[in-house]
Amino acid sequence: MTTSYYIWPNEVHFGFGSARKTGSIVKAEQPGHVFVIADPGVIAANLIDPIITSLQSEGVSFTLYSKVEPNPSATSVDAAATAYRDSGADLIVGIGGGSGLDTAKAVRMVVAGPANASVSDYAYRMGDKALPHPKHLPFFVAIPTTAGTGAEVTPWAVVTDPIEKTKFGVGGPRSVPSMAIIDPELMLTLPAFLTAATGMDALSHCIEAYVSKNDNPALDAMILDGIRDIAKHLPVAVAQGDRRTAREAMAHAAMIGGIAISSKWLGACHSLAHQLSGFANVQHGLANAIMLPHQMTFSLPGAIERYAAVATALGVDSGSNVRERAERGIAAVTQLSLDCNLPVRLRDVNVPKDVIPAMAKAAYTVDLNWWTNPRVVNEQVMAQLYHAAW
Repeated sequence: MTTSYYIWPNEVHFGFGSARKTGSIVKAEQPGHVFVIADPGVIAANLIDPIITSLQSEGVSFTLYSKVEPNPSATSVDAAATAYRDSGADLIVGIGGGSGLDTAKAVRMVVAGPANASVSDYAYRMGDKALPHPKHLPFFVAIPTTAGTGAEVTPWAVVTDPIEKTKFGVGGPRSVPSMAIIDPELMLTLPAFLTAATGMDALSHCIEAYVSKNDNPALDAMILDGIRDIAKHLPVAVAQGDRRTAREAMAHAAMIGGIAISSKWLGACHSLAHQLSGFANVQHGLANAIMLPHQMTFSLPGAIERYAAVATALGVDSGSNVRERAERGIAAVTQLSLDCNLPVRLRDVNVPKDVIPAMAKAAYTVDLNWWTNPRVVNEQVMAQLYHAAW
């Protein structure tokens, strides 16, 4: 007899205009000083303006920190943690896509530990690391500006090791953000490429979670709903960024993806994608979009009925048998990338072929996401999937 284990988000405020309530929401927590972390792109696009205005209108004192890197490195996280301590803050507001929110989540972990702690001290690679006690974690409000990672409701942050060029996770079940404010209004001006890439990231979360070996039946219907939303609304959000219904649906699907992976974990696609970002600087969502059909093709024998259900959610007509429907679902994923004007080969995003052996080794020996893949992988399989995608 198996048991299910669920990690649910804490408090979530969802809907157009919710970011303008940040000041009153934060003020209710009675902070002494707030540390606001936002990536430079968010500031340049003026997405932070309603949040800053809201904090100011409520008389909340804050420090704005914007030295956030794409695919944040351990060095940049440690620098941000030092700035947090220097500011005297006791509450964190993180704003941005995956990089901004991952930085904020990782900083929260570091500042809850000893004064000399580094984010690398909490790296989860091939075993558990001692984590700060949850009572020491500062209150954290996560505000996403993309519909992709679902980081606003997940317990993990992903950080790049600047020496090894690999990625590691920090976090645990009790480090889910204290609160998420999900405002689709902040996503209306997101460029088409980032809309597409982050949307495919959300799709990879939903699909990998649905076929995961972890058994969490309460999530299944919700995950399929997220897949249906992405199939229907992502191409519209890419083609017409100001379509409010499409942006709202994608924000909803990204949140579902985040909830799903928190409990069900992921699969080999993410193990592969993380190395593409670390070794070749491929945008994370795009890396997942390229690798997902290849991982699905390999993994299909281990979860054929579930992949068939995914295909139905993607809008694929029923085939003559379960396998045919599942295979059509894989083709639908590739077509969705093409409809969103994303490249579908590694060579098209300037990944050198000679880095494949090193990436394959790291994907298998360092990254943990393949543990719940529906079909067993090894280093050789990882290399084969990279070559298939190249």
